[in-house]
Amino acid sequence: MIRKLNESLVLLTYKEKILLMIRNYIINSGLKKTWCMIGGEKESNESCEKTIIRKIKEEMNIKINDVKLLLVASSENKDTYFYHGKLTDNNVNFIERAEGQELQFFDLKELGKLQLAASANLFFTKNKNIVEELLTN
Repeated sequence: MIRKLNESLVLLTYKEKILLMIRNYIINSGLKKTWCMIGGEKESNESCEKTIIRKIKEEMNIKINDVKLLLVASSENKDTYFYHGKLTDNNVNFIERAEGQELQFFDLKELGKLQLAASANLFFTKNKNIVEELLTN
């Protein structure tokens, strides 16, 4: 039996914008920048929610305790848990970027012009209404 992967991704919002990330982009590589949601695979004995909190800390060196599960997308070999977290002014002021990493905020119009990772593209395409509601609240 093949072990099913569990991945957690987070939609981080701040002042009607979405925070996306590029990992390990190499300048002059000829590759397009691909934007993704922050997240990763669950470690053993870790909840999907704890995965998100850990990945936010690892990727940006900030702590967010309040993330809410939006939905779970299942495929034959993977379950992807999508969460939402609101960033505060304090969070944004203390974000640290790792070398080779790019973090940027986008509004919905800009999102449509980006090269997105497959999981992010699927999420934003299928859940546009949810995203719009989260950005305005």
